Amino acid sequence: MRSRTSVLITILTFLIVGLMMMSLGCNTKPNIEPGDTVVKCVIDSMSMEGPHSTIEVNNQYYYYTDCGQKVKTNRCDIYHVGDTITYVHKKIK
Repeated sequence: MRSRTSVLITILTFLIVGLMMMSLGCNTKPNIEPGDTVVKCVIDSMSMEGPHSTIEVNNQYYYYTDCGQKVKTNRCDIYHVGDTITYVHKKIK
C-alpha cells in the first residue's frame, strides 16, 4: 500500500510540474511596442574556430553582420550568409 502511494505522489508531482511549465508560456513571441527600435542586419560573413582545449569538443562559429554585430554559436546550421537577423532594442520604461 505504501509503495503505491509513493508512486502516485511521484506521478502527480510530475504532472503538476509539467502543467505549470506549460502554463508559463515559454513559446510566447515578444511584442514590438511603440518606442522600440528595430534594426535588421544581414549576415555577410562567417568564421569558424576549433576547440581551444581538450575539454571543449565543439567548434565555435562566428557570424558577422553588416551592422557590426557578431553572433557566436556552436552549431553551423543555424545561420547562413545572406540571412537577416532582426534586433529589437526595447525602450526603457
